[in-house]
Amino acid sequence: MKTTPLYEIHRKLGATFAERHSGWNLVAHFTDTMSEHNAIRSDVGITDISYLETLSLTGEDRAKFLHRLISNDVEGLSVGEGNYATLLTNRGKIIADLKVYILEDAIYISTAPESTENVFAELDKYIIADDVELSIEKDVGTIAVYGPKSAELVQSVLVTENLNSLPEYHSRYCELDTQWVVCVRSDVVGECGYHLYTSTDTLEELWEKLMAERPDVVPIGWDALESLRIEAGTPRYGTELTDSVIPLEAELEHAIDFEKGCYIGQEIVARMKYRGHPNRLLRGIEIDAEHPVQQNSRIFSGDKDVGWITSSAYSPTLGKPIALGYLRMAVTGPGSQIQIEGKEERVSGTVVGLPFLSNRV
Repeated sequence: MKTTPLYEIHRKLGATFAERHSGWNLVAHFTDTMSEHNAIRSDVGITDISYLETLSLTGEDRAKFLHRLISNDVEGLSVGEGNYATLLTNRGKIIADLKVYILEDAIYISTAPESTENVFAELDKYIIADDVELSIEKDVGTIAVYGPKSAELVQSVLVTENLNSLPEYHSRYCELDTQWVVCVRSDVVGECGYHLYTSTDTLEELWEKLMAERPDVVPIGWDALESLRIEAGTPRYGTELTDSVIPLEAELEHAIDFEKGCYIGQEIVARMKYRGHPNRLLRGIEIDAEHPVQQNSRIFSGDKDVGWITSSAYSPTLGKPIALGYLRMAVTGPGSQIQIEGKEERVSGTVVGLPFLSNRV
């Protein structure tokens, strides 16, 4: 299985590893998932997310090229700005969700490891006469810093200031002992956070300086990130986002510029927005049981099959199991009572709006 450049550092910290994502041997946890989860909600933690691979577009036509292919605006972005977008099939289904960052000499695209190869192939086939070069940045790694005190930690290590004012997906060029670091705002777990992109040669030094800056900095594993993500109601490619989902079904209107004109899948998305409506929507579910439910478990309202579970975890913040799932429109209202298939019997659940936690960022 694949590992990140910080594998040995994590191993020496006593990390427990497991396969997470497709073919990646990642840190499941360093201590215990609940403690790591709570550290992010109350203070600050750092985590290695170098498995989220980075594509790079260079060349004079890079912005114009990407603008005509993805669902959000690119040409209107300036250096240091960014946004969230989707790459769709011509039927409006999701090939990948993308974080797009405009740098001085390149556009960085961050995407899930399950979709990297598909994104590369899809973009590459449209490069014909454009002055564009596309590559996967094999020598770039990423450390994420999340939590109410994340800005304070990053500012101290990278000798920068006013990071709290940086909008989500916007970036700032920084340095660590003359080595480049691109700092991007990311609130994906429902707390203030920053993704720090740098060369793999610098990644270990960056990790160690973040850990050493304060005695209470907590290293975080994938399992805590998953419960944090679900609490925040953030969809993930491979669970909530697949090639059977249209963005509006996943409530991804913020990934779409409805004024920009044509892009792949635009007609289907616009038709659903202005002439119709989704038949199902992504919703949160609070579960009346001791344990989370299984992914892909069917959801029922009475005798009617009304949807399925995409992700589930125990929520340390709420003190109960929660889930994300797709539901038919008739049962998407907050407070709707549903039942979820279990190993032996159905368990009850209550539909809630997303995110589960409000006023976190």
